[in-house]
Amino acid sequence: MEDQEKILQFTLKKFIKEGFYKTSMDELARELSMSKKTIYKYFPSKEKLVEAVVEHLMFTISGEMDNIILQKHSAVIKITSMLRLLGSISMSLGDRWLSDMKLHAPHLWKRIEQFRVKKMNTNIKQLIEQGKNEGFFKDKPIEFIMPIFISAVSTIVTPDFLLNSNYSFKDAVEITFDILLNGILTEKGSKQFYNLKNGIDQ
Repeated sequence: MEDQEKILQFTLKKFIKEGFYKTSMDELARELSMSKKTIYKYFPSKEKLVEAVVEHLMFTISGEMDNIILQKHSAVIKITSMLRLLGSISMSLGDRWLSDMKLHAPHLWKRIEQFRVKKMNTNIKQLIEQGKNEGFFKDKPIEFIMPIFISAVSTIVTPDFLLNSNYSFKDAVEITFDILLNGILTEKGSKQFYNLKNGIDQ
């Protein structure tokens, strides 16, 4: 692994778990067993490193979402996988990372929020249309479905909500999805969703 990639991979894990504001470049160099000069070669400042970590995080998430979309599965399976992915990502982010982002890098936090909404809009819309074509979703207006989905996911599948509730992210995702889909699933779609929740082979 090249130094730049090594720095990014290590720093991403450290920052999302412990935050970045109180982490010094000296500390990173020591834990990476490399000189600060090497780090500064790729990232001229701590601020540039934080920006790179955010970009790397969004790139990774985008790739995982795209992989779900490209799978040869039904829309019901894909959209469930998508929401589970978002919940898993949310639970991996530590309190310090979220606090540091909101307090010390609000411009980056805004970019993350815009990225999430954009990806959700694109992917959920595509999956709903796929589900309609497959006969799993009712032919309800997409203009009504989209904001309901985005709002629910933005509220429920977040670290703040999950950490303060008595539910695991898996349960929170499935309960949210159950409520959302009840209004648009056809009988055929309801059967597949039931089987999916209960681990019954499709």
